[in-house]
Amino acid sequence: MKKYLVMAVLGLLAFDASAKSECPNYKQEGSYFAGRKFTNWDVVPVSADVAYKRIKVEGVSSGLTLKSEDKEAGLLMFEQNASGSNGQVTLPWNVVITPQGATSSKVMVTKLTPGGYATGEKFQRESTCAVINSATGEA
Repeated sequence: MKKYLVMAVLGLLAFDASAKSECPNYKQEGSYFAGRKFTNWDVVPVSADVAYKRIKVEGVSSGLTLKSEDKEAGLLMFEQNASGSNGQVTLPWNVVITPQGATSSKVMVTKLTPGGYATGEKFQRESTCAVINSATGEA
């Protein structure tokens, strides 16, 4: 019985630790009427070059359009075509990847939505986090 309780406590601690590392830097600004800005960032344990390549491939593979890029600056600009209350809208996704030493990098994702575009906080948190996780190959 004692062994079972110790294992249960360790399992809860592991779950709690993993929950805290799931993109804890998410932020939402603006409003439904004025438009919103969703940002998320985290430091990942891969070089900036590896993160850049993985995010670029995953973004295009998932249906985003690569609008422009600057590898030297670590900048990827994607667009997402979506349906809004006023018809088709284009949603920009900007990703900035900066080295944090030789074996890690900071990935920052910014997504903008126009006024009147309906979306949920949970979806935006998960989608911006998926970009960050794609840098580690865990998308």
